Amino acid sequence: MRKFLQIFFAVLLFIILILLVIPMISVYLKAPMLLSGYSSSFAMQFNSQFVVFGLVLLFICFLFYRYGMYWRKLLIANLVLSVLFFIAQTYFTAVMFYTAKKYNTQVSFFQGLKSSGMPVKPTETYTYLTIYNEEQHIDVFRPETKSSSPAIPVILVHGGAFIEGNRTQVGYAANWFKDHGYTVFSIDYPLGKEDRHNWESAVNSVVTSMGFVVKNAKKFNVDPNKIVLVGGSAGAALVMQADLGLRKGFAKSYDSPQPPVPAGVIAIYPPVSLSELWQKIDEKKNIDLKYAARKYLGGSPTEFPQRYAQLNLIDQLSEGISPTFIIAGEIDHVVNVEATRKFVKKAEEMKLPVSYVEIPYGEHVFDANSNSIAGQIEWNKIEEFLKINHLEN
Repeated sequence: MRKFLQIFFAVLLFIILILLVIPMISVYLKAPMLLSGYSSSFAMQFNSQFVVFGLVLLFICFLFYRYGMYWRKLLIANLVLSVLFFIAQTYFTAVMFYTAKKYNTQVSFFQGLKSSGMPVKPTETYTYLTIYNEEQHIDVFRPETKSSSPAIPVILVHGGAFIEGNRTQVGYAANWFKDHGYTVFSIDYPLGKEDRHNWESAVNSVVTSMGFVVKNAKKFNVDPNKIVLVGGSAGAALVMQADLGLRKGFAKSYDSPQPPVPAGVIAIYPPVSLSELWQKIDEKKNIDLKYAARKYLGGSPTEFPQRYAQLNLIDQLSEGISPTFIIAGEIDHVVNVEATRKFVKKAEEMKLPVSYVEIPYGEHVFDANSNSIAGQIEWNKIEEFLKINHLEN
């Protein structure tokens, strides 16, 4: 019985270690995502936890190797894998601390041991638009501390490749902004379908939600001239489209007042050039999201060149841009981070107010755990961006 249990646990440890090491190696080699999730979760989202976990695995494997009597080759393999895993996680963590220092940001290893808190519940919900016979809703999160002076409104726009997701996917963002005295609005927008391409209606819905906030500024006690747009992934593209589209004239409000341009834009891993993204997919360098692009835009860049040209944000900078903070992962295989770098470089050459942070080894959704070291860098830099642009409450 003792022999059976030792062999069983040794095999179980081997399977666990293989499942940990393979995606970790893929991140180190900057290869596309493997297995069923985002491989960066093994390198960026849980740095602190995995260092501790790696140390525990190393200790367990050492005990098995020291006192085990059976399948010695497997016990040696487990010990080697656990050493590799621990060293690699220590390396990734050191890289993140170096990144924090590079961006002049304070981070904590021990805060990284915490998981993200539960999202707060909205104070109230409204319908801000009806389109395609569907009501589009907006959740409102009011700050705990009431103030006589108007708060700065923040509009959150969810991701989901333009074809899925909803306003409840606010995660940590609603908590953070609400706790810092902002009044937060999280919106739905029409999603793309096979027979309904939302390349215009999605961004126009974001602009309509801005108009809704402006129209009801007194009701919500917010400053209508200081709207901050925040989005992740597809939502990041939409908030940037809303800003640039208001300036260029291709983004319009449906049934609310045409709002002023936003006072600030926060874009988290945005796809800034969908035509270049399509090309990267053809080159097998990005995850294949052509099915989403067809629902969003109707087809390929060859079929709809004008639609893609309008949404290639790098080509829409001639009328300027609101102060914009962009953060992206170095090896994001969902959006094309090379296009993001080109966008930032062009904005800098034009002396436009764009700031950029890039997370080494960061895949898409590298910030899923807001308390991770990468998450701490992100939210510290967001706070710094708001402070620099006088968008504090």
